[in-house]
Amino acid sequence: MCVGLLVTASVFALALLPSLMRASQAQVMRGAATGIARNALERARAAAAYYPTAAAPPDHAWVLAPAASYTAGVRVQRGLCGAAAATTDVALTVTSTYDAPSDTLTVAVSYPPNPCDPATQATISLAAQLAPAAFAPQTRAAVAIADPALQ
Repeated sequence: MCVGLLVTASVFALALLPSLMRASQAQVMRGAATGIARNALERARAAAAYYPTAAAPPDHAWVLAPAASYTAGVRVQRGLCGAAAATTDVALTVTSTYDAPSDTLTVAVSYPPNPCDPATQATISLAAQLAPAAFAPQTRAAVAIADPALQ
């Protein structure tokens, strides 16, 4: 009786394994899309750290395009898709929109939650209001870096 229950439980556990792996792939895809969106926001913040001296209100329109898009990629395992290759590169569409009056950058990344079905797309969107720039172009900022050996 115990052996029968153990075999039955093992069969059910093995039957759940593919669906658990697909759910894991969906989390990998969402995590990759979130990372790509955060990277785009951080690059925009770095570019917006400087502004032309003629700009009275902080307006980063001179460095950020009103709308831009490009393709990023993520490498995922495709074992469950029945593909011959163990991994594949999945394209993710990145679209950024800059609103100059509010000085807000919005980044949207479209990704397939299931890499086996790239026709189905989901979107993750992050937005950030850019901080006023502290330095004009060509400004050298003195930075004091503490020596860890002296602390």
